[in-house]
Order: sequence, then C-alpha cells, then structure tokens
Amino acid sequence: MVQVTPEKLFIRIKFRKTGRLQYISHLDLVRTMNKIVVRSGLPLWYTEGFNPKPKMVFAAPLSIGTESHFEFMDLRLTERVDTNLALERLNANMTDELVCTEAYYPESPFTALRWLKYEMELVTSGVSEELAGKCNEAFASEKMEILKKTKSGEAVVDIKPLVHSATARFEDGKIRITAILSADPSSFLNPEYVVKLLRERCNVLSSSDLTSEHYSILRTEGYFSDMTLFR
Repeated sequence: MVQVTPEKLFIRIKFRKTGRLQYISHLDLVRTMNKIVVRSGLPLWYTEGFNPKPKMVFAAPLSIGTESHFEFMDLRLTERVDTNLALERLNANMTDELVCTEAYYPESPFTALRWLKYEMELVTSGVSEELAGKCNEAFASEKMEILKKTKSGEAVVDIKPLVHSATARFEDGKIRITAILSADPSSFLNPEYVVKLLRERCNVLSSSDLTSEHYSILRTEGYFSDMTLFR
C-alpha cells in the first residue's frame, strides 16, 4: 500500500537519556526508540522495501558514557497529531532514564545546530581552587593541543577553534567545568577531548584507581550560530 503524505511531516521530540542508559550505544538507542514509537500508536510514516521501519532522524548522537538533557529525534508522520498526545503516548513506554520532555513541529533542520553545552564534574586528587585555576589557564591558552588518534596514527590537534567557551571552578570538592563546543557535523568536538586536554596539561585524573578518581559529562543545551537556544 502506497503512503500518501502531502508533505514531509516531522514532529520533533526532545528527550533526556541519563543514568545507566548513558552506557548504551547510539545504535542500541535507535533500536529502543524504534520499539517505543511503534508501540505508541502514532500515525507513523514507514520506509519502503522488504523491512519497513518508522522514519527517525537524530541530532548529534552521544558518545557512550555521556548523559544528556538535550537530545532530539525527528519522527516522520502521515498526519498531524496533538503534540501533548504524542508526548503522552511515547512516555507511556519509557523509563525514568529515558524520558521525552517536549514535542513540537520544527521550523529548523538539525544542520542549524552549531554549539552544544556540557557540564562536567571531575573528582581527582589534589582538587583545589589552584587546580581549577590551572584548568582555566589551559582553556585561555593560545592553543589547546591534544594528541588525537587518527586513521593514519596519532597527530597533535588544536581544538581551540572548536571551543566557544570553557570555564572551570572549584565547588563541593570537585572541579566543575562548563563548556560550549562545536556541534557542526564537519567539526564536531567530543567533550571527552576537553577532559583529555586537562589530563595532559593539568595532570588531572592521573590515577588508575577509578574509585578515587572519576568524571561525568552531561549535555544540557544547544544553540544556533547566533547563540540563541536551538529548537
């Protein structure tokens, strides 16, 4: 049966992925979301072929080990539905660690997402105001060079052009970092590289004892090129 849709109609779903689900891969997330949207009973548009699937598009997939309150999925429909109803039906099949927080009909493509904001917490030996100051010195330096693995081996890469802003502070016995990093598909910066920079420059997280030293990364917001909030 041929599906007839007057236009490519997408509803945008904002969701958060936290807790244990930070450790699932993007492929596993896609499989999970596929099951959830099918069970929702929404008027889904399916791909054609031998194995039809709902049409889903995700923005800036997360690396394993990163939590997020700012995830997006565009879901293609065959007809418009009430956004509150869509949210209710999707959340009926979700958990506390995977929750839809907003649904709306988008006016901007995912390619318009230019920056992503992250909050990081570092629990490391020697944590102090002085160490936070050293981290800020690393962020303020003319170059932010790290050793990065590439297809041809290892290379020194300057990530400075991909960092809109980054600040560190000493708070509650931890180093807390707020960083806004490039989300451009051609120059996406994984927040893990900010942690790597501090390992190399400031000797943070140098212990092999994961019970005494560890860190967390949470994506909180995203922005257009003019730094207004993406939606």
